[in-house]
Amino acid sequence: MNRITYRDIIVFALLVAAGAGFRLLFRDLPNFAPVAALALFSGYFFRSKSLALCVPLATMAISDLFIGAYTWQMMALVYGMLMLPAFCGGPLRKAVRFDNRRASSAWRPAATLLTCSLGASFAFFFATNFGAWIWFDSYSQSWSGLVACYAAAIPFFRYTLAGDMIFAVTLFGSYAVATQVARRTELQAATSA
Repeated sequence: MNRITYRDIIVFALLVAAGAGFRLLFRDLPNFAPVAALALFSGYFFRSKSLALCVPLATMAISDLFIGAYTWQMMALVYGMLMLPAFCGGPLRKAVRFDNRRASSAWRPAATLLTCSLGASFAFFFATNFGAWIWFDSYSQSWSGLVACYAAAIPFFRYTLAGDMIFAVTLFGSYAVATQVARRTELQAATSA
């Protein structure tokens, strides 16, 4: 069983607060939100899977208090799909290691992060629009209605992709910089002692 540390609680609170804040800040840009990127980073950072899954849930719940709710079916589907990227934590931990200093190995972490982020974006797009087609009367319950539903959602998908990629790069990039700074500080402290 993974113990939750004081550091985990602080990072959890910071991620949720930042996620809810950015979701509110960018609410006028449809689907441009940090939530999937937060779930991806949480799955990577936290050893506790339940804590990682709670980051997107808490972010959505807090920001939805201000943005507003929608049908329970769509909320359940949206929340579930935004938790999905947290399950990429294991593969990301194997591929994305900030202690490796060889520049030639940079392609693997970048490709893994890109694959996980894009996979989460596409899964969200296909699942939530399928749910909208099933539960709302906006489109006929036919093959052409489903195609029309997906086609109408394409303009919103670009915001999903942009948000997921920008926030994932920002989170992982910031963590890489912080890790390097901490390592240099430790080395300087060790050499001066």
